Amino acid sequence: MDQEEVWAFTVAMYGRDGVAKLCLDLQERCDLDVNMLLFMFFLGQKGLAPMSISALEAAVHDWRENVIKPLRHARRHLRHDPRASAQDLRKKVKTEELQAERIEQQILCEAVQTVPSDDPVAAAHAYLSPNRFEMDQQACDNALGELTRLMGIA
Repeated sequence: MDQEEVWAFTVAMYGRDGVAKLCLDLQERCDLDVNMLLFMFFLGQKGLAPMSISALEAAVHDWRENVIKPLRHARRHLRHDPRASAQDLRKKVKTEELQAERIEQQILCEAVQTVPSDDPVAAAHAYLSPNRFEMDQQACDNALGELTRLMGIA
């Protein structure tokens, strides 16, 4: 899997109006991994689905818990600190957090085993489901529908 192509897709989709807001809301509300969700959309656009989402979650778990989340926590902690030096540090942490997200995608690209899929949202639908997150099926379906609309994915 071409990690640069995955990253370009992620940046493009995340940058579309409303996508970041909805993804971050899901991240906050139910600890959804935005990278994983966008990776699932990428696979679907390539006519693929992962053989095992659980295996992908396991592959990135330690990295996410021990690197990404602590960086995110530090960045958020610095958000309201009025000192210029703290805001300078916050910018550096944000850059490092973005690099950590990119490394997570590299891990996903290295770990994924795929099968063909003729449904471009099947993988994202399988990931964004009540058996993974504390959301009911309707909430999952609504979020998925809104994301596919915002991203222009059929």
